[in-house]
Amino acid sequence: MFCEHPKSIYADKTQWLIHLSTHREAIIQHIVDHFEKCPLGAYPKLIKDKTEYASHIRWTHTKRELYLWAYHNFIESQIAVYP
Repeated sequence: MFCEHPKSIYADKTQWLIHLSTHREAIIQHIVDHFEKCPLGAYPKLIKDKTEYASHIRWTHTKRELYLWAYHNFIESQIAVYP
């Protein structure tokens, strides 16, 4: 989803999280473009300005939260992941 040239890869959760960390800005952009409310927080916050929304994700949520969210929503829910 975030790679220019996606390939089939076999990886465990740790390897996926490391890989996702190289796509931080693309993940943030995807959230900003596809969600009206921040999906990472317990209480979704509606932010109308895209620049403010991206800043909210960068500074309010940890990198780990972002990568775990992306892993769960884009990797774990769509493909088989080896333990």
